[in-house]
Amino acid sequence: MTCARYRGVTPLLAVLALLLPPGALAGQEEEERELRICRQFGNSDLEVGIEGIIRDQDSDTPLPGATVVIRYESERGMATPDDVRVEADAEGRYQACGLVAFREARVRALYRAERGKERKVDLDRSQFVDLEVDLGNAAFVVFSVLAAETGQPVQGARLQISPLPISGVTDSLGRVTFRTMPPGTYDLHVQHIAFSPLDDEVNILTDQSAEFLVQLQTRAIAMAPLKVEVTARDAWLVTSGFYDRRGSIEDGYFATYPEIDDFTHLGQVFRFKRELSIKFRRRQLILLNGRPASRLGFNARNLRELKFDTVRGIEAYRCSDAPPEIMNQVPNTMAFGDCNLIAIWTR
Repeated sequence: MTCARYRGVTPLLAVLALLLPPGALAGQEEEERELRICRQFGNSDLEVGIEGIIRDQDSDTPLPGATVVIRYESERGMATPDDVRVEADAEGRYQACGLVAFREARVRALYRAERGKERKVDLDRSQFVDLEVDLGNAAFVVFSVLAAETGQPVQGARLQISPLPISGVTDSLGRVTFRTMPPGTYDLHVQHIAFSPLDDEVNILTDQSAEFLVQLQTRAIAMAPLKVEVTARDAWLVTSGFYDRRGSIEDGYFATYPEIDDFTHLGQVFRFKRELSIKFRRRQLILLNGRPASRLGFNARNLRELKFDTVRGIEAYRCSDAPPEIMNQVPNTMAFGDCNLIAIWTR
């Protein structure tokens, strides 16, 4: 399949759309998609192209500025063309044109110090080849934006993470959540109409779960450096409301993973923790990540089979003290009048 053979196909599509059934037209559109690069080369039958998107393997995030290296396979009696290097644009898209047709090549993406897996490509036609780079396990990150003068959350602030095409706007609690963020060092830009725009650098660790606190200065105050600090609060527990309940419910037991890290498995928490084994000696309603554990196939016995290092936090209190956002997840048929509620949060 060469470029010259298909020149002039595009003007016929409007007519074919009226004559062909939907399935046949879909096949034509896919063929046009594959030939989109090839049409750029004019009448040459010996040139093809490759294009695609480079993404982080774990988070599926596009990687702008990544490099694609194309190496031709050596063939006996034929000169081996030079390697080709192209750079991805701001959306992680790359395009390599003018490649030698009817050759085998190996394609690899590079991003900073990381190398993606090599892909073998037969250059018999122009084609789309999406590439991945393994940057490490994606992080679960929450940014909380506050007014430096009052400590109040800032709603409507826009956060831009560069060079990645990642951005978000804070909610009524001043928070933006990025559930799958590739590890690395990035530039953070924060902007709000009522505050001075601020820029700083943030370092996201592999498989991190954390909250970053960002303080903004009002425009009337001289601009101060952006203060970004990692709090001791777990990002997943922040979004689940764990810390809010811990501060408002007095007669209850709350523990995060660092506080229960002395135990070797989840069963020891139920057996030896004084607050759980004595204070809450009633019927137990157990929730796992906000849902009844029994609905997920768990009971008081096999809950001990949960991987202990995945537990982010545990909270326990009387069902009568449970806040609405917790009890709303419990069907009326399961609600008990006299019981204790134990909520387990895992990542």
